[in-house]
Amino acid sequence: MNRKLLTLSLAAVVFLASCNGVSETPAYNVYFFTANTAASQVDTIFDQEVGTLIERPEDPTRSGFDFVAWYLDLANTIEWDFDTDVMPSESIVLYAKWAPTIRSITYDLNDGEMINETYPTTFVPGSTFVLPQARRTGYLFRGWYLYDQVLADFPNNEGTKPGDPALTTLPSTLFEDITLYAHWQSIKAVVTFRSNHPGGTSIVPNPGNRVVAYGTVIDYGTTFPADFGTVAGYTFLGWNSRADGTGTWYPDGGIFTRTLAITLYGQWQTA
Repeated sequence: MNRKLLTLSLAAVVFLASCNGVSETPAYNVYFFTANTAASQVDTIFDQEVGTLIERPEDPTRSGFDFVAWYLDLANTIEWDFDTDVMPSESIVLYAKWAPTIRSITYDLNDGEMINETYPTTFVPGSTFVLPQARRTGYLFRGWYLYDQVLADFPNNEGTKPGDPALTTLPSTLFEDITLYAHWQSIKAVVTFRSNHPGGTSIVPNPGNRVVAYGTVIDYGTTFPADFGTVAGYTFLGWNSRADGTGTWYPDGGIFTRTLAITLYGQWQTA
């Protein structure tokens, strides 16, 4: 075959290839690496022509992390600019760079206060640390919960489900902003009653002891013994912390604010 015939044959091959849809410009693939199976996947771009801009894909997502950018190296030192960088003459892998998401912690103290002035208000998802302590006059701190004690309806347990443990450390499974609710339990005090009637206990026997929670509204007849009224020429006035009536009064309708045991004495005056 002479040179002229060979040239014509090659030209015919190129013409037939172009007619069959085969491009003369080489094309390569763009692979996207998003770190692990916890992140969303990005489809490969096949047959990207050399020297052309790569279409920016939708940003991937990953629990606990914010997507930053795509990089040409696994160490994330060469950022890929989709507006200016063009496809090289080889297939490439673009690597996702992630930054840990900073989440916030809101503390609902339910009328309490923190023991220390400094405490964590943010966290990185997946991390864990000891949660702060709180206090409230007349109450024991039960701990932090992910639901509000005030809104919860669990009878006879002051808003906390039986067996539901408090959070002492931040769970490593939390990935969103959270609110932690302080739960409290009223301190209960034993109250001993002395009728203190001038005629003695044979006239008005001593009532039985009561266990009364801090913050309880005093009600003569329920939380406290009933109003005795007038007995043997004396009218009952109420309960006092001293037998001679010079101590603290605990009147009907008042608020009980004791956290320690106490003895109360009935007060009487001549009818």
